Amino acid sequence: MGQVAFWSNRHGQTGNTANMIAVSMLIGIEYLTKILISHTHWEMSTLESTLLKERKLHYGFNQNYTNIGMDALERLAKSNRLDPTNVKDYAIPILRDRLDLIVGTSKPYEEMYVAVNGVLGSILNAAKSYYDISFIDVNSGTKNILTNSVLSTSDLVVVNLNQNINVLNEFFNETPDCLTDKKYLIVLGQYDGHSKYTAANIQRMFKCEVPIFTIPHSAGFMDACNDKSVVEFFLRNKNVRTNHDNNLFMVEVRKLAKGIMEAVDIDTRIFSEKGA
Repeated sequence: MGQVAFWSNRHGQTGNTANMIAVSMLIGIEYLTKILISHTHWEMSTLESTLLKERKLHYGFNQNYTNIGMDALERLAKSNRLDPTNVKDYAIPILRDRLDLIVGTSKPYEEMYVAVNGVLGSILNAAKSYYDISFIDVNSGTKNILTNSVLSTSDLVVVNLNQNINVLNEFFNETPDCLTDKKYLIVLGQYDGHSKYTAANIQRMFKCEVPIFTIPHSAGFMDACNDKSVVEFFLRNKNVRTNHDNNLFMVEVRKLAKGIMEAVDIDTRIFSEKGA
C-alpha cells in the first residue's frame, strides 16, 4: 500500500534507524496492519543487530548469499519469479502477522550488492502489494544510487534531523532536489524539550510548512535497542501512566506513527486495535 523512506541529510547523527524501529514497532503493536521493514545498506544495519536475536542474526549470512532477504528477492526478480507472497516467504517475523524484517545483503563486496538496483523497483512494488506499509531505512545524503531509487519511488519520506543547528541549516538552506514535489515530514530524533531549539521554534525559524514531529531521548528505549529487547520494551510501556519515565516517549512516537499512516492515506480509526 504505502512505501515510506527514512532518510537523513547527515550520517550517524539523527537516529534514522532507531526512529524507524520505534515507529514500526509502535504501529505493529497498536494497529492491525502488516508492516515490512528493511534497509539498503551494504553492511549489516543497526536494524538487524537490534531486532534479531543471536540465533537469527546469522541465519542466511553465509557464502550462499541468495537464500534469504534482499539477496533472495533479487535472485527471484532477475529470474522473473518474484510475486508479492515471495516477500513474506523470505522475511523474518518480528511480530507475528504484524511486522516482518527483510535482511540486507550478505554479499562480500559492495559493488556486487549495488547491482540490486536494477530490480529494486520490482522488489519494492511486490512488497507494497502485500504489506500495508513498507519502511525502508536508506543511506544518508543523495550520492547513493540505492538511496535515490528508494526516495524516488516512496509515497512519503520521513526526514530525520536533530537539534544541531548545523544539521538544521544544512537541510533547510539546501533542501535536496530529491524532495522537490515529494511528500515528506520531519522528525527530530533524541529530542530535548528543554533546548532553545524546540520543534515550534525550528518551525518558525526556518518558516517550515511541513509537519515536525519529535522522538524524545529515552534511556530505556536505547537500552532496549542494545539488549535486543525492543519488542518487550513496547509491550511493557504500551499503557504506562502519565507520570512514568517513558510516557512522553510513547506519546510522541504515537503521534509520529499516526502522522505517517495518515500521510500514506491509511485510516488509523479502521486499523486501530481500539477501534478509535
